[in-house]
Amino acid sequence: MMVPRDRQESSQNPGSSQRQSDRRRRRPRLPEGRSRFGRVMVVWIAALAILIGAIYLLLRDRGPGDVADDELAMVEGEASEVAGERAIVLVFPNWDATGYILEQRQVPSRQRLELDLLAVMGALCAGPRTSGAVAALPSGTRPLAAFYNESDGSVVLDFSRELVINHPGGSAAESGTLTAILRTVALNFPEVLECQLLVDGAQSETLAGHLSLDRPFVPRRWL
Repeated sequence: MMVPRDRQESSQNPGSSQRQSDRRRRRPRLPEGRSRFGRVMVVWIAALAILIGAIYLLLRDRGPGDVADDELAMVEGEASEVAGERAIVLVFPNWDATGYILEQRQVPSRQRLELDLLAVMGALCAGPRTSGAVAALPSGTRPLAAFYNESDGSVVLDFSRELVINHPGGSAAESGTLTAILRTVALNFPEVLECQLLVDGAQSETLAGHLSLDRPFVPRRWL
């Protein structure tokens, strides 16, 4: 009777089968310290990803209305340190449209005309604090940018589109808005000789159908 060759080899080397089984059962294992370090790194990377995602969502959801008072004095995203406070005068129509009320305020000053002008316009957009005065600019209006040419004393002042789309209209209301803006400019920045108003970075033909915005204004004439 013939015995299969593999059985012969198995019977002749009884220890070889056991060694092969042991090798199959053995698996390489990382040192305990390295394995623990890897798990810690995975946790840290996951936490960092969550933090970055939260910061992104916070910045994305921050709307224009969330801008703080000390950020109003910015020109095209450029800011400088506050040098102190500046006394200003704001002009608001009175409630019965028979005249204007002057309101004194303090705003942060950065000793640059463009930046201070934006701070003043931001206060004007925020509305009056004096009894009997009413807001001169429509709700939601914000100053976006200001550009000053010292050589000819001209200013370009850019407002958000709410200045136009939220305006109630009517020649009296439009006159009240322009008077409040230009008289405020003239009282606080006498060096400004001309002021061009833009809406969302572009020229607008009229404010709300009556008063033209397609040319520069002379603020002193609105005193």
